Amino acid sequence: MEGQNILYGNVEDLRHVRGIVEARGKVRDEIIFLNSEKVRLEKDVKAEEKQLADNIDNTLRKRREQVVANFDKELQKSQERLKKVRNARGKEKDKKVAERIKDETADLVTENKNIHEEIRTFFKQKGIPTVCDSNVVYTLYFPNSPKQMAILALVFFVGIIALPSLITSLFIGGWFIRAIVFILLQAAFLGLYVLGYNYTRVRNKEAFIDMRVKRNAIRKNESKINRIKKSIKKDKDEDQYGLHEYDEDIEEIEDAIEDIVRKKNEVLSDFEKTTKNDICEEITKRDMPKIDDIKKKISETSIKLKELEQKQKDMSINLSTNYGPYLGEENMTVDRINMLIGLIENHEASNIGDAVNILKNSSKK
Repeated sequence: MEGQNILYGNVEDLRHVRGIVEARGKVRDEIIFLNSEKVRLEKDVKAEEKQLADNIDNTLRKRREQVVANFDKELQKSQERLKKVRNARGKEKDKKVAERIKDETADLVTENKNIHEEIRTFFKQKGIPTVCDSNVVYTLYFPNSPKQMAILALVFFVGIIALPSLITSLFIGGWFIRAIVFILLQAAFLGLYVLGYNYTRVRNKEAFIDMRVKRNAIRKNESKINRIKKSIKKDKDEDQYGLHEYDEDIEEIEDAIEDIVRKKNEVLSDFEKTTKNDICEEITKRDMPKIDDIKKKISETSIKLKELEQKQKDMSINLSTNYGPYLGEENMTVDRINMLIGLIENHEASNIGDAVNILKNSSKK
């Protein structure tokens, strides 16, 4: 009864409308299902695309690390070998330098040794202990330089003030006992110094002064030795040390290191320009069919959704245009239509219009 007043219709007309409503409901349910399926497929695509990107990134990182690791391993070996050769060269040079110093200072060292023997022999003849042939004795009793005078002043400061003060601070007694201890310590220091003074400056002054000349000669020789050492160590001419084999090995290893670095950079450059693209294409070719298959399903689902939505729209327009104005939108459900059918079948209403009025009046009560 499309296009006619359905209110005069019967049960068959209502069943026809119910069929359309039920069909529209099935279409709506199918649309809901397909929408959820489309959302799921779109999530799957994003997950697969992310996994593809991660696979590419991880593979590229691992392949790049493998390339770098292989070159770095060889580079480390060469650097360790270079370090060993340089250390060996340094030791050999130090050895040669020490030998040169020994050769060039041999006369001065021998002369100093002979002078020391002369001094000790002289002291023995004079009955003076050989230990007196020391810088300590001459600094304490025969200072003749600003440095020795400063050391002597420091010794007196420590012996007369600093050391007694430190020791007396450890005593628990009163100030009187501390003062006595302080004075006794000063006296002990001065007494020891005076004993040494009497032995060196009073009894054997001439012997010590005579030997100072020889000690000065030793100092001059030591200054010459130090100058020779400094000159040899500063000498940049290393040809005399016979280090050519070491230098050749070092140059060879350094060339090898440069070659490894150059090859490493070339391989990495080729990796970025060519290998990287090949790996991307390989992984994409392997994983892309699955993604394309999901995208195809999304496209098919979208087409079907569009068809169903149009179908639902047409059904809704049909119901709203041909039946809604007569039955009322409140009666355009399966349950309400079943109620209308029940009223007619139970002979409570003669047609659809009567059934609608009965339902309308019953809802007002």
